[in-house]
Amino acid sequence: MLSRWQLDRIEKIINRGGIIAYPTESVFGLGCDPTNLPALEKILKIKKRPEAKGLIILVSQIEQAYPFIKPLSQAQLKQIQQKQTRATTWLLAKRSGVPSLLCGEHQKLAVRITRHPVARAICEYTDQALVSTSCNLNGKAEMKTSSEVRNKMGKRVDLIVNGLCGEQKASQIIDLESGKTLRH
Repeated sequence: MLSRWQLDRIEKIINRGGIIAYPTESVFGLGCDPTNLPALEKILKIKKRPEAKGLIILVSQIEQAYPFIKPLSQAQLKQIQQKQTRATTWLLAKRSGVPSLLCGEHQKLAVRITRHPVARAICEYTDQALVSTSCNLNGKAEMKTSSEVRNKMGKRVDLIVNGLCGEQKASQIIDLESGKTLRH
């Protein structure tokens, strides 16, 4: 688990617009403050990811996503807070003013309540959402270890958070409104 000193350091880097690489349920992710446009631009540049694709935000509790999403009904809240058998990213109606770099060309925002202990600790400690996109160049293999990230991305990120990725495959993606699964 992360120490208070490590969490303080992570928070300072995120607050100043830095980029971190950290373990998630399946692979290492690249993260930043989702409201910091230069940081979002930097992540897209690092990955060589088209702006139109958008990014995911991770939260430890759904309330951290409220600045970005439209209000949810009680039934919707219950559905997304229900424990899933694997990591689930929900497509939720976004609020106006959400940066287009965050949602790309989409009308909805991708949000995942993370269960990974490291990612969860970061969101809990900073009490905010965290951008999450796989740590890789667009179209290339994702990275699953901190040493792999260090070797391939070390100078492009401000901090590599040590930890083990979960054994899951990429999260399933479900549109909350339609119930349609877009990625199994």
